[in-house]
Amino acid sequence: MINNNNKLIISSLFTISLAACGGGSDTTEKLLTPESVEKPVTVAKPAPLPTKTKISSSGKVIDGYVVGATVWLDFDGDGKFDQQTEPSTVSSESGDYHFDFSEEQAACVPYSTTYVDVPVGAIDLDLGEVTEAYQMSFPPSIKAISDNEIRNISPLTTVIWGQLRRQLEGSGKGNVTCDKLKQDSVLRSEIINEIENVMLNLVQHYNLSEEQIYSDFIASKDNDTYNHAQSIVKGLKASYKYKKKLEKVYPNAAEIRVTVYQDAVKDEELGFNNAWYRDEIIYLNTEDISEFVKLTDDESLSKVDIILSKFHEIEQPWGDQELKGLLKIRADTYRNDDNSYRCGNVERISFEQNGVQYELGNIVPTVSFATIDECSNDNLNNPYERSYSFRFTVNNKTYSTELYFREQNAEFTALPDWINIKDKRDTLMATELISHLSSFAIGWEQDVLVDTDYWRKRLEYDNIVIDKNNENNWVKATRQEDNTLRYECSKDGVVWFTCEG
Repeated sequence: MINNNNKLIISSLFTISLAACGGGSDTTEKLLTPESVEKPVTVAKPAPLPTKTKISSSGKVIDGYVVGATVWLDFDGDGKFDQQTEPSTVSSESGDYHFDFSEEQAACVPYSTTYVDVPVGAIDLDLGEVTEAYQMSFPPSIKAISDNEIRNISPLTTVIWGQLRRQLEGSGKGNVTCDKLKQDSVLRSEIINEIENVMLNLVQHYNLSEEQIYSDFIASKDNDTYNHAQSIVKGLKASYKYKKKLEKVYPNAAEIRVTVYQDAVKDEELGFNNAWYRDEIIYLNTEDISEFVKLTDDESLSKVDIILSKFHEIEQPWGDQELKGLLKIRADTYRNDDNSYRCGNVERISFEQNGVQYELGNIVPTVSFATIDECSNDNLNNPYERSYSFRFTVNNKTYSTELYFREQNAEFTALPDWINIKDKRDTLMATELISHLSSFAIGWEQDVLVDTDYWRKRLEYDNIVIDKNNENNWVKATRQEDNTLRYECSKDGVVWFTCEG
């Protein structure tokens, strides 16, 4: 049987390759609900197309079939419909939509998300008049479209784009525009890989094939796929409504993301049954605010039953900016099993030199309180765990090393001034931190000689991710041609065997 350490590594691999959660995020996001409209609008017709060449694309808008929804292409990747530059059409009888693209427009279609704004007043042929606006989407394909290509847009294709966008933002790629993707072949390859990984996750999560996810499941009378779509739409509508509330509270936010979803894995972990969860993340100029809750299971999905966790991270340039100095301080709040709450803090300071990113992290102990309103902890002076992290890329292979120290390790007391760092920029020098961290073995094949509480290393290249740790547990995940992942375990990185359990 595979031991717990291997299970944890596999879980980490799966999460990073498929999810959850950016930059080591603590969340899992199932859906994304970008900008939408609240009532029917008169959509300006695109400019007349050149007569020399037209490339057609069509499909259906499916919840039930939706009539009166605006279908549009997001060429600039900002999630907002520009009627002057982005082609659009309105779904008609049986949810049909159709585009005739010029050659120039068609060249951007593979690199653009297709959005569907379903306004109040549109008609769902199964459920009647739409009373709550929502939005669906179809992800970029990267591969060139063919003439008369069919693209059905449904809640299931919306899930694909939601997960894909989260992974792209979490890996620092930001908005993907047509122009950016045309010019960057490496980014195109990365997104193709991300799409394949997301699809694998969805196939496993819903037990539906890729063909079913992209299909017209109403015409095929596929009840399983239809039922999944109906559940997703319930979450989409609740997400949209709550997102609009947050936009009024944070009118200057760079982005607000809200996801309402069900998750059997989370149910098992938390002891719930068919629960609805809501994740919200608010990106402001120099801070991020996140909250993750269990909702009361009623028709509106608008009431919070239990707050599961909250995070508030503030970042600021710090120290030498030629070395990209950045300080991040995050306040964490977690629910305990007895429904009390604990609060803690994490600070991370990073610099980059000669292609290597160096980071020092300090984690302070949490303090428990009876209620979340009482939960408060400003302590940054007495960490219980410290970490050194390193990341660099050589010859298209990315290497990461993380070393963790606690009070029983001698290194825990090193760099004593690099604790509660915020107001020390005039006394601490980046060169001191980089010089100290540079003395450690961070290469993939180098032995970790320093005494640690634990350590782990990762190697990423092509379609392979390999993890190893201080207990000499190795796990290799290889993405196959059919997009499945094959896991192998080892004790030395030479002899590999199929992981069990």
